[in-house]
Amino acid sequence: YWSRPWNNYHYGWLNGYWSNFNAMPAFWTGLVAGTAVSPGPTFTYANPYYAAPPASPDVTVNLVAPDYSTPIPPPSVEQTVIAYPPAPDQASVDAGEPLPTTAPPAPPEDDTATAANKLFDDARALFKAGKYADAQAKDEQAIQKLPSDAALHEFRSLTLFAQGKYKESAAGLYAVLAAGPGWNWQTMQSLYADPAEYTKQLRALEKFLTDNPDAGYGHFLLAYHYLVLGSKETAVKELERVVKLQPDDKLSSELLKALTAPPPANGTTPK
Repeated sequence: YWSRPWNNYHYGWLNGYWSNFNAMPAFWTGLVAGTAVSPGPTFTYANPYYAAPPASPDVTVNLVAPDYSTPIPPPSVEQTVIAYPPAPDQASVDAGEPLPTTAPPAPPEDDTATAANKLFDDARALFKAGKYADAQAKDEQAIQKLPSDAALHEFRSLTLFAQGKYKESAAGLYAVLAAGPGWNWQTMQSLYADPAEYTKQLRALEKFLTDNPDAGYGHFLLAYHYLVLGSKETAVKELERVVKLQPDDKLSSELLKALTAPPPANGTTPK
């Protein structure tokens, strides 16, 4: 019910998701995969799962933890220009002049995105090795360099999920899903050396919720993972629990409406 791969993570979310951040979602253009969903009401960002880290006398603590009390920031003008080279001159097009067929120039070797991508590569390698805390730390360094890349934030939430830090994971995912859709199973399984390890972590979250049924953040997190797996019905049940337990979670309410909306009679996606 969403299918955003991470393999375009270099400026991977410059696909319109940053326009009008405080009025998302509407709902991801029919849940991305063509589901017939009418636009919902304006969504005002308010993350109910984020709590600022406590003050610490050690100034090195929590320096790189993202602040999810506000949406993921839009990219800089420089990043936008690199991601989207200028369109050809319209006069040249009208005159029938041949357009260039060569690839656009690569970003400079020392640009922040290149550095962020290198850190992300290292973080994913650490994650595959089961070093989840180290992967989190490396990914947070990448986020410092490229805070507008939602894939980096989604990966950070995954490292927290793997560590059993469910509320922190939910806080990050709220910011990610307030901007656009999450990953699919193809993407998720590629991050694990053995997909069975993911299954083990998912069962741990389910067990946590059996023991803590009133943890709204846990149900939100589980709904996300069920959607990653393509399990719409179970995801809907979890979102229904979130709406009852966490009335401040407006994102889950909108997502639930979108997932349960009947298709139009003619079977077409509304425009």
